[in-house]
Amino acid sequence: MIRFFEALERFLYRRADAITVHSAGNRAYVLAHGGRDAATHIMPNSVDTNWLRPGPRHNALRQELGLGDCFVVSFAGVMGHSQDLDVVLDAANVLRDHDDIHFLLVGDGVEKECLVRKGEELGLRHVTWLPMQPRDRYPAVLQASDVGLVTLRSAVKTPVVPSKIPSLMAAGRPVVTALDLQGDAPRLIADAQAGLCLEPEQPQALADAILSLYRD
Repeated sequence: MIRFFEALERFLYRRADAITVHSAGNRAYVLAHGGRDAATHIMPNSVDTNWLRPGPRHNALRQELGLGDCFVVSFAGVMGHSQDLDVVLDAANVLRDHDDIHFLLVGDGVEKECLVRKGEELGLRHVTWLPMQPRDRYPAVLQASDVGLVTLRSAVKTPVVPSKIPSLMAAGRPVVTALDLQGDAPRLIADAQAGLCLEPEQPQALADAILSLYRD
């Protein structure tokens, strides 16, 4: 079955008049699997910078959640298996004695129930959970944050650039990623000097990176 679908993939790449991908690594993948150079185009993920822009961290959302002047580390998005929020909770556990570092986890997904239960079992009082927010609240979530997290499990090897990264950049917030360092996301962040990129599934390293920004 896998060989059949790989053959179908190559057939479609060869026959397509145009293919768009969102990064150079994805273009290289398509070309290596039958795509034609002239027909394969990079179209990066876009951000509406009139809608999503830097704003004051002391906003209504921060006040509503009672976060005060805490250093807020946020994750906003799908909470599935690939996103590896376990590493975020483990890093939060490492930082549990830092009362003024608070984790804001926003979203829904198949892993959320287990993650919330894990947070309760660890006694992580400095973690706040919110459901997926309406689109018009998303800028406030990022603006209320001091750092935005983007995490993926080590098994995710595709050269993906999660859409959370350009969104955080548009909001003027530093990004800390924990994902495959051979992908396109680390290159984007390094070129923009927009944050820190770490190996995946390393809670201590993630905690250390958060502390380095907290102290800066």
